[in-house]
Amino acid sequence: MFGHSIMNPENSTAGFSMDDSRTKRLEELQRKMAYTFSRKELLSTALTHRSWVNENRRSDLEDNERLEFLGDAVLDLCASDLLIAQYPGFDEGTLSKLRARLVNEKPLADWASDLGLGEALLLGRGEEGTGGRTKESLLANALEAVIAAVYLDAGFEQARTFVASRLIPLLGGDLLDTRFFDSKTALQEYCQKKFKTAPTYRPLGESGPDHSRTFIMEVAIEGVFRRTGAGKSKKDAQKDAALKALEYLHREHKP
Repeated sequence: MFGHSIMNPENSTAGFSMDDSRTKRLEELQRKMAYTFSRKELLSTALTHRSWVNENRRSDLEDNERLEFLGDAVLDLCASDLLIAQYPGFDEGTLSKLRARLVNEKPLADWASDLGLGEALLLGRGEEGTGGRTKESLLANALEAVIAAVYLDAGFEQARTFVASRLIPLLGGDLLDTRFFDSKTALQEYCQKKFKTAPTYRPLGESGPDHSRTFIMEVAIEGVFRRTGAGKSKKDAQKDAALKALEYLHREHKP
């Protein structure tokens, strides 16, 4: 699938004849990743931007774009696997929306920054001069390339472990957001699959002036849980109650 320069461990890639400072930087990165590469040239390639290759034209240099392409697919598979395990009652549409929130540019760039990928990148002078080390798009792409490097170095399970170390702490209440999916539908699907019954809702009251009422609703699965929610309409209060129920259920039923 990949060219000889990436797949052959005997071939030097991305300026793999590194000086001591770059060697130390990549060693520090591996410590932060909690993973040590057997084929360190893969990590070096993953951190080589096209601008560096364009300015240092040698036959043994390769940029990280092919690894980025592969890493995007590996990351999607890892995230999908984790989400299916975490949310067994969610349908394909809900899972797709949650995955999109997990693996979009901003969280990937944040992860890359935490690892220090920006400092480890090989950049051309032009990209360096325009702040390339802190560009979210560039950082996210580099992270995907690093994920591909782990996959090629040690296989899917190691790549999944690496991805899970970052994504699993993100799964939960902050990800479950009624702006992105219908919490009532998600709760109903979950409960029907898990408990063979549907949740029920009942009003608990309302408060506030006529022009700004707040409604309180309770959702219940008999013998399992009860949660309450609030909103400016009964429908919004039901959604809030369903969201709180989902948060509880997923804390109690982690994979």
